[in-house]
Amino acid sequence: MAMIALMMGVAAAFNLLILVVKFKAARYGDLALDILAFVVLTALFGNTILGMLTATVASMIISIYLLIFNV
Repeated sequence: MAMIALMMGVAAAFNLLILVVKFKAARYGDLALDILAFVVLTALFGNTILGMLTATVASMIISIYLLIFNV
């Protein structure tokens, strides 16, 4: 359980850093899409800790994709 908490903390921190970069760069569309993806995925995975971890990692991957490719 401690490893899950550690993974979730690292993924969440990294994801929040990406969101801050997008906010400062005034990329509000990307920011809204990232937050929406996290909320929807958390709801789809049943609001569990593992579901939130999966949603955080998926949101982080989406954030990185949008940051790199400027979609």
